[in-house]
Amino acid sequence: LTAEIGKRAQQNPDEIGAAAVPYLRVVGHLVYAYLWARMAAIALDKLASNPPDAGFYTGKLATARFYYAKLLPEAFHQRRLALAGAETLMTLDAALF
Repeated sequence: LTAEIGKRAQQNPDEIGAAAVPYLRVVGHLVYAYLWARMAAIALDKLASNPPDAGFYTGKLATARFYYAKLLPEAFHQRRLALAGAETLMTLDAALF
C-alpha cells in the first residue's frame, strides 16, 4: 500500500493527502492485529497450564477472535479507499467550502 501510494504520488502529489486518513486506519488495524496475535499466543500458553484465572485468558482469546472476525476486515475497505485516488477530492471547487 505504501509503495502504491508513493508511486502514484510521483505523478500527482495530491495522492498522498487523499490517501492519508484511510492509510492511517489500515496501519492502525495492522498494529492492533499484531498486538492481538501476541495476546492470544500468551493466553494460549497460560491456558495450557490450567491457571486459576483461566477466565481472564479465555476472555482475551474471545476478544481476539472478535477483533479478527469483525474489526480487522475494515482494513481491506480502508485500503480500497486509500487507493481510490485524489481526483474526486481535488475536483471540488474551493468556493463550495
